[in-house]
Amino acid sequence: MAEDKDYLGEKLRLAERAREDAYFCKLDQALIAQMRQKDREAMSAAAESPEMFASILVPVDFSTYSANALRYAVGIADRFASSIMVLHVIPRETTTHAVYQHLGYRDLPFMFLDPMRPQSAPAVPPEVAEDVVVDLREQAYTALQAFLPTQMAHHAVELRVLVGHPFERILEIAVHEKVALIVLGTHGRTGLAHLIMGSVAERVVRLAPCPVLTVQTSTTEDKGE
Repeated sequence: MAEDKDYLGEKLRLAERAREDAYFCKLDQALIAQMRQKDREAMSAAAESPEMFASILVPVDFSTYSANALRYAVGIADRFASSIMVLHVIPRETTTHAVYQHLGYRDLPFMFLDPMRPQSAPAVPPEVAEDVVVDLREQAYTALQAFLPTQMAHHAVELRVLVGHPFERILEIAVHEKVALIVLGTHGRTGLAHLIMGSVAERVVRLAPCPVLTVQTSTTEDKGE
């Protein structure tokens, strides 16, 4: 009789264990299904929300840093079907120097370009200044077209050339065009070179109305400093 009782108890224990295994198996399957559903919803939301980075602004100064930033922007645009705006800003000092060279002041001292002493600079006819600036913008626009990587041919790309302080123009475009992302090339410099060359990137990062992706590139020149 004892053997019969032990046999019955063992059958009950096996039956209980089978029920537990079935329960946990079903629970595991439910959890897996729930996790897979969340993954599908996340992927679907990302696919249906390209406006996350609908427009990308890439400031360009024709350097290695800018070329690298353009490549990153193309990669992001591939993922989010973004439009890309490529901006080059001609510094005011460059246009001023070009105007005076056009007028024949090829050895014009830099002191005449000091914005704090406008009275010391020779008078410039407005039509001459306008012609020089238009010529510089056309040259920059042509250079921009040649600077673009071939991968950008598959995206909606707009080129712009403006005159002024680079960081101010970058921020103005970002605000007026409601840019979703700025991709900015930077360098690996330190010390004085960093303070001078990195000031535009630092100001844009601090003041931009949208996320800023800084793409750092180290060149042979940077590594030698």
